[in-house]
Parts: sequence; C-alpha cells; structure tokens
Amino acid sequence: MDWKTKAKLSVGIIGVGLAAATAWTTLDLVKNHGTERVPYKTIERIDGVELRRYPEMIRVRTTASNGREAFFRLFNYIDGANEGSTSVSMTTPVETGTDTRAAGDAAGDGASETGESISMTAPVETTREDGATMSFFLPATYTPETAPEPTNDDVKLVVDPPRTLAALRFSWWAPRFRVSLKERTLRTTLAQAGIEPAGETRLLRYDAPFTPPWLRTNEVVVEVDTTSVRRALR
Repeated sequence: MDWKTKAKLSVGIIGVGLAAATAWTTLDLVKNHGTERVPYKTIERIDGVELRRYPEMIRVRTTASNGREAFFRLFNYIDGANEGSTSVSMTTPVETGTDTRAAGDAAGDGASETGESISMTAPVETTREDGATMSFFLPATYTPETAPEPTNDDVKLVVDPPRTLAALRFSWWAPRFRVSLKERTLRTTLAQAGIEPAGETRLLRYDAPFTPPWLRTNEVVVEVDTTSVRRALR
C-alpha cells in the first residue's frame, strides 16, 4: 500500500469518526432537550465554586446492597410502582455520595403504558449506609401531600428543607479518583473563603449513560452553613 492510499484511508477513517461523533452528539442533545432539573438560585461564585440556594425538594429513596438494585427499585417507582400507578419520567442530574460504589450514569425515560405522565426532577442521590442509598428527586409541582406513595416498603419519600449548597462543576467522566480530587478542591476553596461545610460531599451527574464524555456535566456539592456564608460574603 503506497503513501497516497494510506493517506486516503486515514482521511476516510477520520471522516467516519467525526461523523459518528457528530451523530452521537446530536442524538444526546435531542434526547436531553427539555429535561427538568431541580431549581436553584445562585448566590455567589468563588474561585470556580458556586454557592446556591435550593428550595424544599421531595425525593424518593431506597437502600440496597448495590447501586444497580437501588436504581431499579427507584426506576420501578417512577414506572408506576406507586399508589395510583403514576408514571414519572426520570431526569437529571443523578446525585451520589463521593465514596459510593453505587454511583452510575444511569437514566431512563420511565415511560409506562398506564397511569398519569409526570416529569421527575434531578438530582438522583446515592450514598453508602451499609449498602447503596439512592434517591430520585421529584418535580417542583409535587408537594409532600401530592407525591405518590411507593408500593415497595423499601422505597420511601423524603422531604428536604430549603438548603444552601456549594458546587464545583467539571466535565468528562467521573471516576472515583477524579471525584476525590474535585472534592478536595471544593473543600479547600470553602476553607480559604471561611465557609463551613454542613454535610457530606455529593456527586451530581446530569447525563444519561449514552451521553458523549465531552458533553457530560458533573458536580461535587456539599451543604454549607448559612451563617458562615453570610459572614464570608460581607
């Protein structure tokens, strides 16, 4: 094979790769368009860390032996395993504990052939408490009184009060070692600003498994003490 043939072959391979990447990107943008997210108000930005105020949020939570089992319990809930057989569409992001094995870029549309169609809001939360604890957050349209009760005794509804979080965003994949680095950066930035963490660090993942890595959005977040925030921002 002469150099001209090799050059043409290389150009062809590059072209196919670019076309595939473009198609992958387009498919992801189409599928994720209009996905509801948990609302928040940005208070301040400090060296790449965003301080946010979140409203009251309702989530559905379960603890299982592993992340896959926890995910599908909650998926069954949004697919109709609740009082009224209400179908809830899963959205982004997914929230996990930064030390959990349960973390996964899993998502689904939760479509069901029966029941009312309801949009579910991000994030999904996972931590480790003798297993994998995972939560899906429900849309702002729901209240503690109107959220459908789970039919599985291992799945619970939880109401989070309004809270202030600090978030550090990053892209691409989120393996544990990279998350740990971002977590240290987040906590170091807060310490330098005089802001006190008030909880465990969480990982937010905003994307479905099929999302190209260059389009992925991840965040490490931690609840912070509001008094220290006010003091730091004076």
